[in-house]
Amino acid sequence: MSTIRGIIRDGKVVLDGPVTLPEGTQVTIATPLPADDDNSPEAIQRRLVLMDAFGAWMSEDELAAWERVRAEDKAFQLSQWEKWSRGGSGPWQ
Repeated sequence: MSTIRGIIRDGKVVLDGPVTLPEGTQVTIATPLPADDDNSPEAIQRRLVLMDAFGAWMSEDELAAWERVRAEDKAFQLSQWEKWSRGGSGPWQ
């Protein structure tokens, strides 16, 4: 079963995008269950266990490269601050 997302507008379901279902296909709309919003300590602990089950999404080398680029970007922006802040010129003008 796939998930098709949309919103209710004027009492009708308006889908987020086109759907490739055959004409006349019967669909069922399921609203989120209140249990999905469970913020009890037990529910939070279950979510944390699930989150810990996933591995890192970057290797150590990728993380180091990303942090290096971030540091370079920050250094560049700080070096340009004086120029950008006087005279009304800069990347947002």
